[in-house]
Amino acid sequence: MTARIDTCLRAQSTYTHVINGRFKGGYITRHYADPARGIEAVQLEMAQCTYMDEDSFAWRDDLARPVQSILHALLAAALA
Repeated sequence: MTARIDTCLRAQSTYTHVINGRFKGGYITRHYADPARGIEAVQLEMAQCTYMDEDSFAWRDDLARPVQSILHALLAAALA
């Protein structure tokens, strides 16, 4: 699954990504994932400016639309 997600993310150049990098928190993914037993875990973090106006907290379709297609592709890659 990691390779499929990485391939999906490398296919776009709009957003940055890190695969298996250190991140703040992540207890659930580290504690409950067990790839050897087929139990995968993914942590996805997005800045609010990716989909909304940070000052007013208003949803912005013009910002969210590009990332939505990437999220659809990521989900398809994870479930493949």
